[in-house]
Amino acid sequence: MDKALDSYSPDITGMTFAETGAGQMPTYGQTPERRAGLSTRTSERRRKALLAAAKLAPGLTARHLAKRYLCSAANIDRARLCGAGKAEFLPSGEAAAVLRHAPMAEPTGQRILLVHGHDGNVRQFGRMIRALQNAGAEVDALLLPGHIEPDRDPCSIADITRAIHDCARTHGPYDGAIAHCVSANGLIFALEDGLECGRVVLISAPLDQRKLLRLGGSQYGIEGDCLERFVDEVVRLSAPYPAEAPWRAIAATRSEPMLAVHARNDYAAPAEDLEPLADVWAEGRIEIFENADHNTIVGQSAPVQCVTDFLTRDFRQPDEAGAS
Repeated sequence: MDKALDSYSPDITGMTFAETGAGQMPTYGQTPERRAGLSTRTSERRRKALLAAAKLAPGLTARHLAKRYLCSAANIDRARLCGAGKAEFLPSGEAAAVLRHAPMAEPTGQRILLVHGHDGNVRQFGRMIRALQNAGAEVDALLLPGHIEPDRDPCSIADITRAIHDCARTHGPYDGAIAHCVSANGLIFALEDGLECGRVVLISAPLDQRKLLRLGGSQYGIEGDCLERFVDEVVRLSAPYPAEAPWRAIAATRSEPMLAVHARNDYAAPAEDLEPLADVWAEGRIEIFENADHNTIVGQSAPVQCVTDFLTRDFRQPDEAGAS
């Protein structure tokens, strides 16, 4: 969830972009090195203006950055993702959608829901989707609100949780669900709210959301009072789902098998924060991988195989399981 300083707003500084002096010099005839130097100085001006605003108006700055933080630059190329019959695009709820991937082996009847993280993209999960397809499963990849068109609409934990519920009502039921980063928190909330799902996979789950939000805010360069106000504002915009999620109480009530997949050196969600989860989730286990990080773990062969085996091994249709 790397939120780079890639835009500039008079809401923060009271100045327009032109008033900073940036963007006024034509770049034709300049060397690449000269243009790179101008870009660096422009970025530095923006950063200085932001830091000045954070000191002078921490509340206003925090509110602006919180809204921006929840707006992702991610979007999809529908033609590319659905071309040649790769997937079927299906609307889901008011602002989300599903990419349905049919089995590539003998169909088992198993249906899996996959939810990318905030600021993520379904393309990250290409290897995982193919592995599940090759195991005979149908995979519905949920495209979260604000991640389909290049409109930069907000997507909070509340939007993620609602999108999971809408998808299950419209396109479910599902025999298993996979969720990455804060979508794992959304999946936990959805389970608490009544979602039924046979098996659950949580990847890079940031159980301490405030820690993740502080990391996100610090990437803007803010600190101190402005940073704490930023965290509080993101939490407010995510109501009614709290950052201090009562995950212990929720996990203690769950009966479905759960696999938590995590990188040892996850910079965004430290592995040690996750360790108590397996102690309270009755059918839960955690697998830690040494050579991965918060995002690359979703495409590495060992974690992908671990997830695929967990979801597909000994799978039986609910009526078959009941008959036995």
